[in-house]
Amino acid sequence: MPFDLNHAEAALNAYLNLLKSKGAATAVLNVRKHLLRHVISALEIEAGRHRNDDDGGYRYAVDSVFSTFPDEQQVEIINAAREFYPFLVGDIRTIARLNAADALTLETLTVDISGSLADMFERLDRDSWSRTLPNSLVQYLDLLANQGAEAAVMDMRERLLTLLLYIIRHSEPVPTAYRAGVDAMLTLFSREESRRLFIDVAREFFYFWNGFHNGENAAVSQESA
Repeated sequence: MPFDLNHAEAALNAYLNLLKSKGAATAVLNVRKHLLRHVISALEIEAGRHRNDDDGGYRYAVDSVFSTFPDEQQVEIINAAREFYPFLVGDIRTIARLNAADALTLETLTVDISGSLADMFERLDRDSWSRTLPNSLVQYLDLLANQGAEAAVMDMRERLLTLLLYIIRHSEPVPTAYRAGVDAMLTLFSREESRRLFIDVAREFFYFWNGFHNGENAAVSQESA
């Protein structure tokens, strides 16, 4: 779909109005508007380079904006861009689902992240918090072991998910905080293959983590590869 600035501005207003109707504070709305206006400007620039024909062009525009903001705002950019995308492309079904499930983030979620992936793992290893794995992760890994997952697969998942839980350890155990943590982690990967792998792992663990915090029995996918 060719880029249309008027459509993009209307989509931004629709997104912000929905956030406002859900109770988002004025300060949050102003920050989201500021960040997404930068994304829209980047999309307008990319329109002349034929990179806006699909979601790949959108990702390119978001990445170009992302790199110009300080670390403390980068997670907010990714979160806002993810929520704004269905409004931009007119995905009514996804918008309705976000609305019905109260899945839009109405506040700025802080996550404890700074530096590179190696820096974060170094911090994690130094922190006494990492001496004991959270119960949700222990039970998840136990189920993977019972399903016959290989040791290397389990070690990789334990390492990534421990870091994810570490950076959201000060947040309430709610889905929006989990998504913010995933968004933050994605900024640490330089390779698309690594990002996709982490998304798959985080997506699988989410159902277990969310069920654990809601007192539910959560089934882990049989596909543990």
